[in-house]
Amino acid sequence: MGAKIFNGRHIANSKDQEFVVFIIGMRINNLLKFWKWIPVFNAMGPMIKELYQNPQWGFLHTEFLFSWRKVILIQYWKGFDELVNYAHGKNHSYAWKSYNNKIKDNGSVGVFHETYQIEKGASEAIYVNMPKTGLSRATEHIPVSQDTNTAQKRMDK
Repeated sequence: MGAKIFNGRHIANSKDQEFVVFIIGMRINNLLKFWKWIPVFNAMGPMIKELYQNPQWGFLHTEFLFSWRKVILIQYWKGFDELVNYAHGKNHSYAWKSYNNKIKDNGSVGVFHETYQIEKGASEAIYVNMPKTGLSRATEHIPVSQDTNTAQKRMDK
């Protein structure tokens, strides 16, 4: 059995919250050098587990996306300071140093991140016949109402 489907229209109730969207990923540039990219891939799991076990750190949720050569995580954080604090913490610092020492300039695997700070009232999302996903897992997942039945209303425009 898969994730619970919420029939009908639902939204992520995020308009009164500031939050950070952090997109981080890796790209396998040389599939044959698996001994180079597998450790990068394997470093993700323990960090994600650690984040879910410590909600006081400000981490809200992550979504995984897989494509042919890329693994991308879309993460939701309470704020930028919380994200930076984690980045300077023990597990992430170790993974980053390991990447730089072993792989940095050889081109076999690449890593990237993008950070977006979202102000109150500057986001909207709708989900139709979907499980809780993305922002609706990071915030509150609620049914659409008369006050939230259009993107303009959800953005207070």
